[in-house]
Amino acid sequence: MRPGLSVFIACCIALSVGYGVRQCLGLFIGPMEAAHGWGAGVFSLGFALQNLIWGIAQPFAGAAADRFGAKRTVAAGGVCYALAIGLMATTASPTLFSWGGGIFLGLALAATSFGVLIGPVAALVPPEKRTVALGILGAGGSLGQLFYPPFAQAAIGGIGWSATLLALAAIGLGIVPLALLLKEPAKALHGAASLSLGAALREAARVPSFGLLTAGFFVCGFHIAFFQTHLPTIVARAGFAPSIGATALAIVGAFNVFGSYYSGRLSEKIAKRYILAGIYGLRAVAIVLFIALPISPLTIIAFSATLGVLWLSTVAPTSGIIAEKFGMQWVSTLFGVAFLSHQIGAFFGAWLGGVILDRTGSYQLMWYVALGVAVIGMLIQLPIDERPVERLAAKPA
Repeated sequence: MRPGLSVFIACCIALSVGYGVRQCLGLFIGPMEAAHGWGAGVFSLGFALQNLIWGIAQPFAGAAADRFGAKRTVAAGGVCYALAIGLMATTASPTLFSWGGGIFLGLALAATSFGVLIGPVAALVPPEKRTVALGILGAGGSLGQLFYPPFAQAAIGGIGWSATLLALAAIGLGIVPLALLLKEPAKALHGAASLSLGAALREAARVPSFGLLTAGFFVCGFHIAFFQTHLPTIVARAGFAPSIGATALAIVGAFNVFGSYYSGRLSEKIAKRYILAGIYGLRAVAIVLFIALPISPLTIIAFSATLGVLWLSTVAPTSGIIAEKFGMQWVSTLFGVAFLSHQIGAFFGAWLGGVILDRTGSYQLMWYVALGVAVIGMLIQLPIDERPVERLAAKPA
């Protein structure tokens, strides 16, 4: 096996487990509502907390990975992942559900997500191939989103929702042995004293383009959390079988593989800010078409496929801009800061969808909010300056 390939494969599999298990959690809303008598607000709050805690914890998890390496961070995340899903499976308390599916799972995701794994992968390749490698990482992680929703739906029908959650907890624990393979190259941590964490954060705060990039990530998180949490319910309220909702999530995962990969490829040829603006603009078009056309299995499949292409395709160009603009030393930390904005958006996307449904009996208003957010996201990416900061530009080649 080529040097570093085992690290790359381990990162892809760990990411696929983390993202894949999380992708299917919306399928448990119906069965758990029936079992516990909870309303949509309980799940929306729990999943919104998950996104918020994930975002708050991500800069700290990134800083830990930048300082001490990703191995310990990811291993701790795997243990926390299993505990979180296990608590969701065994509690009948809305409060404990919010702790498990919200707070603990949010911490686990921060420690096992792209924001931590970006460092080991980016350090394996030369700068000109970095965005492609990150796109491949995103594509590899997306495979879990293809596999886990149909697996979970079939298991819920066979062994029940609680046993299925326990099975997913066991799968989450499998992240720990994968973490043991993460032997970051020495150059990933070399020169860690050249720029302090505080100096790196102050430098990024002074750069307007970092603020625009971070604001755009808010939009991405808002959309992903809304669709991921509520798409199965949207499908069910339209009168279709739960299997259609699971299929929709699997389609998102399948097409996300292509979207993540090709956004990395395109980033070699096109300015990354234009790719990001195009992604948000296409999301707006997809939303308009979905709410304008009568809902049917065909429109659900088409919408899910479009979402999949645009799902995590923002990650490679966003992380690529950060790495090129600020350098590799604190890349996981700075990506974590941007990701905090992503998860604040995710909090509102998951929570607001449930609140609007409970108060109006429909998702119609939420679709209009999602459309407006997409247009804003498209516009604010265009002024981004992708050139390295003065500190890097002044260094000799």
